[in-house]
This record gives sequence, structure tokens and C-alpha cells, in this order.
Amino acid sequence: MKKTLAIPLFLLAGALSPGVQLSAEALPAPPEQSQAVPGQRQQAQSDLTGILEQVQRVAVSTNGDIGRLRIEKWKTDSDQKAQLQKVADSLQRNITYAVPGLVSDVQTSHGSVSSAFKLYHNLNVVYEFLSSLADAAGSLGKQEEYEPLAADAAALDAARSRLSQYIEQAAASYEAMVRNAEAAPREPPPPPKIIVDDPVVKTAKPAKKKPASKPAAHPSPKPTASPSASPE
Repeated sequence: MKKTLAIPLFLLAGALSPGVQLSAEALPAPPEQSQAVPGQRQQAQSDLTGILEQVQRVAVSTNGDIGRLRIEKWKTDSDQKAQLQKVADSLQRNITYAVPGLVSDVQTSHGSVSSAFKLYHNLNVVYEFLSSLADAAGSLGKQEEYEPLAADAAALDAARSRLSQYIEQAAASYEAMVRNAEAAPREPPPPPKIIVDDPVVKTAKPAKKKPASKPAAHPSPKPTASPSASPE
């Protein structure tokens, strides 16, 4: 008996496209580095680094296993083969382009909750379609095609679960920081300083006395000769 795919294949269009904008809520960023406990911050960053490395390993493995599928030889009609091939191609495009870009965003943002949630949202979509493709390989293809895909889906599920825990812890840490900041007593603002400018007293400068002008020296009058008595 053939297994029924968990997700209708006609929903493929756009769901796995790397260019689709993910509708993730813009969650706040985690606390600033300087406000977090050093030990907890280092542990969170170490966990996140391990999660991203796991995602990258699973992406490489899944991409190779999908490339080894021979869907054209599966035991089904041509229409379903074409739909399954579209699923496989879209998964490979998403894993090749979207996943590395989202991982890079998480790394460059130093693990912000919003960027981590976008990666988590995309991994959920990839996991759902990968699980359906693995089920189809198990019912329509060969065992050696099914087992690697099933292992990839399980590894991806583990990675997204770890990422979900990181997001939950980072969001809880941020909320706790906000509550503590709101509950902390606030010091009253200092009274405003009133600055009174001292009036500038302008002292009148004594007027400079002009030096007394010296009287002009008049030449002393020359003695006039007294008229001599005329002879009688």
C-alpha cells in the first residue's frame, strides 16, 4: 500500500522558494552583551554555534541525498513523478541558497532572536517537505533512497528543536531583563539648577584731564624812545 504524502504537493509553489519573504514576527533582540552574565552569554553563544554547524552539516547531507534520487524510476504515474521532482528541486534550491543566507544572518547579528526565528521558520518548512519526500521514497522508490532521506529529516528535526530552545531561552532572558529594569527603583531627577548672572557693574572711568595749555609767550614790548625835546 502506498503511503499518502503528509503535505499536498500542489502547495509546493512558493513554499520552498529561497526568494520568498518569511512572515516571521519581529521579535526583540537578546540583551546586550554587557548586560548578560558572562558565563551564560558564553554558554548561549557556544550552543548557538553548535546548532548552526549542525544545520549546515544536515543541509550538505540532504542536498547530496536528494541529488541521488531517481524519481523518474519510481512506481507511480508521470504527473506525480513531475510533482515529486519539483519538490526535490525546490528543496535543493532552498538548502543551497536560503539556508546558508539565513545562517549567515544569525551569525552576523550575534544570535538575535529575530534572525534565529527566521531560520527556524524556514527549517520547519524544509522539514515538512523533506519528510514527505522521504515517505514517497519509501513507498515508491528504493530502500537505499529512503533511508538517507529519513536520516536527514531526523537530523534536521533535532537541529530545529535545539534552535527552538535557544530562541525560547533568549526571549525569556530578554523579558526578564526588561522586567528587572522596570522594577528597579528610579532615582528622582536632580533639581534644576538656576543660574543667576551677577549684574555687571560698570564703573565710570574718570575722564582724563587734558593738560593745561601753556599761555602763548608774548614778546616783551621794546622800549620806545621818548621824544627828545625839540630845540627852541
